[in-house]
Amino acid sequence: MEELQRSPFQQGRIPDQRVIEENDNNNGVLFPMVLLPPPNEDKMILESFVGTIQNNREWIDSQLEEVGALVFRGFPLKSPSDFNAVVEALGWEEHTYMGAASRKRVHGRVFTASEAALHQPIKFHHEMSKVIFYIKPRPSFFFPLLSHILRNALLLITQFENFPTKLLFFCEIAPPEGGQTAILLSHKITQRMEQRYPDLVKKIEKEGLLYSSVHPEKEEDDPNFLLKSWRTLFQTEDKEEAERAAKSSFNWKVSWEGSRMSLQMGPLTSIRTFDGKESKKAWFNLLAFGSTDSNILTLGDGSQIPPEAIEFCNQIAEEECVDVNWEVGDVVVIDNRFVQHARRPSKPPRRILAAFCK
Repeated sequence: MEELQRSPFQQGRIPDQRVIEENDNNNGVLFPMVLLPPPNEDKMILESFVGTIQNNREWIDSQLEEVGALVFRGFPLKSPSDFNAVVEALGWEEHTYMGAASRKRVHGRVFTASEAALHQPIKFHHEMSKVIFYIKPRPSFFFPLLSHILRNALLLITQFENFPTKLLFFCEIAPPEGGQTAILLSHKITQRMEQRYPDLVKKIEKEGLLYSSVHPEKEEDDPNFLLKSWRTLFQTEDKEEAERAAKSSFNWKVSWEGSRMSLQMGPLTSIRTFDGKESKKAWFNLLAFGSTDSNILTLGDGSQIPPEAIEFCNQIAEEECVDVNWEVGDVVVIDNRFVQHARRPSKPPRRILAAFCK
């Protein structure tokens, strides 16, 4: 590819890469794009790699926008601090993580990708796809008899989304078996769901989805350790303070089951168009997860989602995805607006780190 020939990297291959048929330039771009050190620099030192990143930010941005996912392989990254240096070199502003998944800060802008047990798979999703903040207008700004409908309309106007546009993953310890990070062009799900379930997709696009999640008081109270405890989520040990934060900052509905906090959010926009790309509508929701003991998912009007539709959604993902088999030092960069990711179960040890950017 002409553009790639002018890049500071050489192109590599991994199994199951896919040709992007809808690529804007129609030039057979592979998803994901795999980037290796130049032939004359196969033993590139970290400082040289970081400098190359800094000097080629514009090119990297353009390739990420075109392809959706980049895999850097064969570069001299060994530690969280090495990965943090690459994150900083890319020049993207840090995004504060506000999701419900349990993870820990490791170094600088670097977090663990997930604290969930390694034997548990994590299904395909966009990071923080259901995180929305609300800025409530002050009551003094309203006339006392302002209608309930108008109040709600004004509240909706003041909502703003809070998901990262870019995700970075780094392999510090590669698993002996399994543990791949799978990636997927999100619009593939939208397109095939529209073909099989057109009425359902129209309803999801019009009405959104409702989410409910149950959070334990402490992480150790949840044997699966998939979701943060409400203490961690709201940074308080006080139930009333946590409830106030949930309602005022997120407009979530709150109920309690003993010490467990139940949060309901939505309905949320669940099929998204970014940058005016109507042909690449993102399946920006967690329908693939279905309903579990700790998460309940329904259509925007509260009605149930047909189980066969959830099953087909997961089938599409498996048929359209690419599994990235981790090697130590790998860095995977994805555009979180257009690309979903998932985690395969693995045997220990496995240590994948993550960073979130605006």
